[in-house]
Amino acid sequence: MSITDLMASPTYRSTRGRVPVYRPLLNGQEFDITVKEAAVILGDNTHETAVLSCSSSTLTNLDGILDSTLSFFFGQAPRTELFCGYITSVSEEDAGKGNLTFSLMVLGATQPMLKGRPRFWRNKTVPAAVESLSYANGLGFHGSSHTHLWGVLAQTSESDWQMAVQYTKRLGWSLFTRYGVLMCMDPNELISTKGAYVTLCSIEKLGDYDITEERRLIEFTPSEKSEEIPENMGTQVAYFSDKGDVQVIKEIGDFKSYRFVNNVVLRNRDEAEIIANAGASRVSEWKQKAEARIWGDADIYPGMCVDVVTANRAYYREKFDGRWLVQSVGHKMDGQQYQTNLRLARPASDTQITQDVYRSFWLEAGRSRPTLSIQDKAWVSSWTNPTLRDVA
Repeated sequence: MSITDLMASPTYRSTRGRVPVYRPLLNGQEFDITVKEAAVILGDNTHETAVLSCSSSTLTNLDGILDSTLSFFFGQAPRTELFCGYITSVSEEDAGKGNLTFSLMVLGATQPMLKGRPRFWRNKTVPAAVESLSYANGLGFHGSSHTHLWGVLAQTSESDWQMAVQYTKRLGWSLFTRYGVLMCMDPNELISTKGAYVTLCSIEKLGDYDITEERRLIEFTPSEKSEEIPENMGTQVAYFSDKGDVQVIKEIGDFKSYRFVNNVVLRNRDEAEIIANAGASRVSEWKQKAEARIWGDADIYPGMCVDVVTANRAYYREKFDGRWLVQSVGHKMDGQQYQTNLRLARPASDTQITQDVYRSFWLEAGRSRPTLSIQDKAWVSSWTNPTLRDVA
């Protein structure tokens, strides 16, 4: 099933010869470049990434810019966003005819988490461990609540980012990032209790509801997994009891068959139950997925929910209509057009949801919107905890 709208584009959909990337700053200072093409990739359990194809009539070389901080705004008014990161790759393409042309790869503010050091924690929850790793790198934290205290959480040669992702996956949760804040979230909580940020629709009008042009679906391609494939089997894990005998815990649910998890060390029944039931929250195992393409929209981020409407009649719902979780976002822009690709997911079409109004995560936390600033040549979040940076 593919729903496509290829009508003539209004003028606002065109970038009018200018890539919508503005005010690039290198280490906080004006960076005299012209961006010819740009791609910004955001997703769960991954670093924010930007790839810029640039030119400059004033730069003569690129010496010293590797590992520098870089920030820029992208998007079209009134929806623009600030990307902050570190230059991790520089590729010079041409230095002739008075212009220097080159490409930059930029990782988001989580780039320092590619390093790590040995850590050993006792009686710590997964959200608390991810919070400590965030603070150790000058970043902020926001997360769902989870009360289980793990007897031991240890880090040896892994990077801080690897550990944050591994701990989060123990619960079947996802790690999102925005504005230098790591968000350790339960996807089931996001899709069932958080309001939809926006409605994406393939038609211009649904009953009395006008669909604004910039929220129109250019393409929407949903898919559904068979119940018989391994990803939709239940999970079972085994552990040794205090008496030394083997106990098996199965995932709660109506499953035709089960598969064993054998890559974790379990110390008791509580940990076995958590691992066995993590699949219910794991987005990669959800039944329905979709690829959507819309006109450029910078303020849609992974971890948000959107409502999708493909029906052409009011109050009529197609199988794949309804609430979806945004798993990843890809922005592609050049001098002619700017489009956004979305990867969406949900457990099933009958997922129970609330109709709450969308609220940004900082308002839910009762805090001001997080920001990033440069301190000692590194991005530091306004949500970090300086007193815990050295002890995390």
